[in-house]
Amino acid sequence: MLDVQSRAYHAQHGRNFTSVVPTNVYGPHDNFNLEDGHVLPGLMHKVYMAKKEGSPLTVWGTGKPLRQFIFSRDLAKLIIWVMREYEEADPIILSVGEEDEVTVKDAALAVAEAMNFKGEVIFDTTKSDGQTKKTASIVKLRRYLPNFKFTPMKEAMKYTCDWLEANYDTCRK
Repeated sequence: MLDVQSRAYHAQHGRNFTSVVPTNVYGPHDNFNLEDGHVLPGLMHKVYMAKKEGSPLTVWGTGKPLRQFIFSRDLAKLIIWVMREYEEADPIILSVGEEDEVTVKDAALAVAEAMNFKGEVIFDTTKSDGQTKKTASIVKLRRYLPNFKFTPMKEAMKYTCDWLEANYDTCRK
């Protein structure tokens, strides 16, 4: 509905209003809550707890669904660009490309690696996978910013995991 309102403000008042549509966000200062946090921060919290308790890491579902993840610092840069340069009323999707989609399994294993978790990883197939694929097209974003370089996921994930471990006692969880 925000995009409808943005178009109406633009038509009625000649002002540039828009909305951004990010995909799965992760990064320092995120919500690492296991109940209502984003996918990767939730997995990071689960890995932290499994490592601390010496227990297996349990991930819900088969791990097969595909997701696009965007590092919060990349998202922040893109939002600043939108505020300064983007002049359309239509929303813009801010995400890594489809070529950077990863399975939930690969994401969970990457978090385990970033946090040096050596325990067992179990995929609980009695739990739902959720939607198999949630691909968001970034054709419009690439039209405007063809050379934008996203932080490599492994680097961003390591940075975020290190931040979580250093700030666990005071982070949002």
